[in-house]
Amino acid sequence: MRIFLIRHGETDWNLEGRLQGREDIPLNETGILQADICGQAFRGMNIGAIITSPLARASKTAEIIAGHVGINELIIDDRLIERDFGELSGAAYDRRKYFDTFGIDTGIEPYDTLQKRLMDCIKDRAINMPDACNMIMVSHGGAINAVISALTGGEAGSGRTRLKNACISIICCSEGNPELDSYNLSAEEFKEYRSINGI
Repeated sequence: MRIFLIRHGETDWNLEGRLQGREDIPLNETGILQADICGQAFRGMNIGAIITSPLARASKTAEIIAGHVGINELIIDDRLIERDFGELSGAAYDRRKYFDTFGIDTGIEPYDTLQKRLMDCIKDRAINMPDACNMIMVSHGGAINAVISALTGGEAGSGRTRLKNACISIICCSEGNPELDSYNLSAEEFKEYRSINGI
């Protein structure tokens, strides 16, 4: 079974370089187009479920993808929500660096908590999905990077990888044990992956 972990499409805050965290920022026109192109890349695949963060930018991305794969009902899982950046939500990246440098407590969700809830979500969902089915999970940059870091022993992901909007990361699961196959693929790169792997 494969889990396709997808980052939501672009928002205006992405364009402005602002931390979104739990702020419920919608997709912009580019983000809607990115989600549509992403969904097209999944046409013809056996997708058993689409699970999404509750935030609008993720759930809208999931809804658009669902239209291409014949899924009528999305599953909301709060564990896929973005990291809570506390007082830094809405801040530009230069302000975040200021707080990081001086160690000021901003109420940010602890990294180990973030990583654990995402990995728990993936493992729980994998165990409860038949091996013959694949699933799509739609989440956020910080959350997905925490997963990539966990599955690569810190060689990629948080602090090392800048994820594209609507990118696709692929996790292969056997008996509930996740292994990272590929990450940060564009829709075109994913089509090539499908061709190479016959899926």
